[in-house]
Amino acid sequence: MLIDTFQWQTQASPSGNFVHNVRSAQFGDGYKQVSSNGLNQAVQQWQLAYTGHPAVTQSMLAFLNKHVLVAFFWTPPNGKKALFRVKSDSISVTPLARNVEALSFAFEQAFGV
Repeated sequence: MLIDTFQWQTQASPSGNFVHNVRSAQFGDGYKQVSSNGLNQAVQQWQLAYTGHPAVTQSMLAFLNKHVLVAFFWTPPNGKKALFRVKSDSISVTPLARNVEALSFAFEQAFGV
């Protein structure tokens, strides 16, 4: 199976964070025990945006809609190429002018295709 790659240049200054999936137990004496919940407990999430001609934003939009369920390769800023999926509720298109659209979306790291 061939895995697609997100190849467009997005706007500068994307916003990224790490979500840690951990379990914890708090005890009455103040002690707190924390452990990872699974093998891949830290997940990268990135907020991205693109503003440009509708022909480009529409091709990006087709890619984004296709990859809500199917993982793809993407290299985050200052990072390593990894698998990501598009967060299902993150895609937004805003027409700004006759030939300009703003597209915003979010990627979430995936650990399988």
